[in-house]
Amino acid sequence: MPLTKDQILAADDLGLLEVNVPEWGGTLFLRVMTVGERDAYENDWIQNKHRGVDNFRAKFLQRVLCNAKGDLLFTAGELDLLAGKSARVMNRLWSLAMKHNALSDEDVEELAKN
Repeated sequence: MPLTKDQILAADDLGLLEVNVPEWGGTLFLRVMTVGERDAYENDWIQNKHRGVDNFRAKFLQRVLCNAKGDLLFTAGELDLLAGKSARVMNRLWSLAMKHNALSDEDVEELAKN
């Protein structure tokens, strides 16, 4: 059966993954980025590949760390707050979020080449 525009827009496709973060004393959720968020993140990579992307893990996690309703926990203006957190914790969350968003290290390397 062909989908309608309304059915596509009503679909809940930003799946949530609950993650325990014992260092922070609880759980949080990771969501799938929208295509616009992913394009913006990838565009940042492409435009800045010659010098690297500042806070690339924090920028990625800002787009996916959310509550149980899928509401983002941090705004783009709060990147410095995320950047100040433990590298061990943030790297673990980043790895999980990359997998949850169907991104791989090879995808990131491919972006660096373009």
